[in-house]
Amino acid sequence: MYLHPNLALGGLISELLVYCTNKKYGCPQIVRQDALHGHVLYCSYAPSVCPNKALGCPYKGTMRDSKEHLLNCVYERFKGYIDSTNKRFEKLESLFADQSREIEKLQRIIRSGKGVLERTTSEQSVASLAGSAAGDGSVNGESSSSGGTKRTTVVSTFPHDEITCHRTIASHPCGVTSVAINQDRVFAGAHDGSTKVFDINSGKLLKDLKGHTMSVWGLAVMPSGDRYFSAGSDGTIKVWDWRNEDDAACLVKSIPDHNAKVYGLVVDQGRLYSASSDKTVKVWDTETLECLATFQGHTGGVNCLAALTEASANQLVTGSSDKTIKLWDVTTGTCLKTVRRGTSEVLDVAVGDGMLFGSTYDAVIHVYDINETRELGTLSGHNWEVWQLEYGQGHLFSASFDHTIKRWDPRRFQCDLTLKGHKSFVHGMALDENYLVTGCADRTIKVLLPQMTVLRVY
Repeated sequence: MYLHPNLALGGLISELLVYCTNKKYGCPQIVRQDALHGHVLYCSYAPSVCPNKALGCPYKGTMRDSKEHLLNCVYERFKGYIDSTNKRFEKLESLFADQSREIEKLQRIIRSGKGVLERTTSEQSVASLAGSAAGDGSVNGESSSSGGTKRTTVVSTFPHDEITCHRTIASHPCGVTSVAINQDRVFAGAHDGSTKVFDINSGKLLKDLKGHTMSVWGLAVMPSGDRYFSAGSDGTIKVWDWRNEDDAACLVKSIPDHNAKVYGLVVDQGRLYSASSDKTVKVWDTETLECLATFQGHTGGVNCLAALTEASANQLVTGSSDKTIKLWDVTTGTCLKTVRRGTSEVLDVAVGDGMLFGSTYDAVIHVYDINETRELGTLSGHNWEVWQLEYGQGHLFSASFDHTIKRWDPRRFQCDLTLKGHKSFVHGMALDENYLVTGCADRTIKVLLPQMTVLRVY
């Protein structure tokens, strides 16, 4: 007897008009009680947090405002960099965990009296180990002793912490215009058109080759280290097999295909890319030396280029005097994106950790998200124009006409180290896992190393 009245009451309640539960966040909607649940599910005023909350973004707002927030979210801009940094931290944490286990093991051995920890490595052996370090900057060696097997590890802190000049090479009669590193060799080009090869540890001159008639601005070395390419103001690209004992036979080929100065060379995945002031970029097969393609699109001379090193990227970045940076698909030769830099020509570019860096003639370094080519910020601190950029392991290095090299932390957009020592313009710079090498108009090459190397003996 109570069923029908209850149903009627329930029907009346369901038809009542109520405010959205998100009214306090600004929702003006008034809906029926029975439709409230469905409305709330899709209400644009529903409370929301940033998708990057896990990365640290503190934003709290509504669904309708979150899209606009995401366009300006600092954490969204640096997502790629933060992810890559987190991966490096995970590797470090794994390494620290392994070291902690080794320390505990050694402590147990010492307490039990079953082994003796010897620290007998001399300063000379430390230097030899540091000199032969490669790969990730560590060298492991084993030797027999009365207490068992002793393992010595040298861990480089490069490119972090303090950096000092390990060696100055002064073998040029004129200014050094370009440098490259391959394994334990330094390759250098100069204003007199020569290219030289040095041992990075001893500074010994291994080869002195002459072929260009003017300054050498570009150098690129094959991964094997046996062949390198040089280019410069005479508009030619020279191919050298420098290990040939006969200097006259070292020059494999001279390629005059560009119609003006060649300022940059890059070797990547079996291809050589050359940037020229004739407004083009050419692609060459490193084995056959055949020209495979010519990229056209810049309206000014192409001053620099850099390859995206990921195996699947197949992309190239170029900077030009037409005040633009272009991103190219090297498979099709098409320009994917163009960044316009306003009033200053682009002098050099570098890429890494999802970021694109471009230095301009006004002494400023611009930082972009490489996927969206959106500017993230600028790095300012040099007094004169920045001609060289190198990026590696979370740090950007810049070399300038103000005689200095600066190291930048892109996370904070700050310079955390300034290297002084050259007495003139720094024209060339190269970076690998263990060394930073600079070439200067003061006729010297400097090999820079971390100030401290951590030695573990156990």
